[in-house]
Amino acid sequence: FIFSKKSEELNASALLVMLCIMGILVGGPNNIITSAVAADLASHPSVRGNNKSLGTVTGLINGCGSITASIGLLAVGPLQSQFGWSSVWIFLMGCTFIGTALMGPKIKEELFPAPEGYSEVEANLAV
Repeated sequence: FIFSKKSEELNASALLVMLCIMGILVGGPNNIITSAVAADLASHPSVRGNNKSLGTVTGLINGCGSITASIGLLAVGPLQSQFGWSSVWIFLMGCTFIGTALMGPKIKEELFPAPEGYSEVEANLAV
């Protein structure tokens, strides 16, 4: 948040360095999430044992992520020209927050797995 307010004062080189750092910090988790989804799909009965189906679904997940990222990047130019660089950083923070919120149920499931013999729904009702 602080960076979004100070970005108007920075020169192009500093902004480029910060964009590279943000790309590294966002790209890594993106790859991890895609891999986790693919691993979850591998255990699903509908694709178990069928590598072609698993590859197709994993490719679709990756493709959708790439398309969504490119659409988001299309917003950067108009945001920057209309409202300045601070609006771009706030937009990126909002996208990160929304992505984290959408992954929230999966994160909870990984951190607090259902006890043996209980379904996920039964475990949530017991809490």
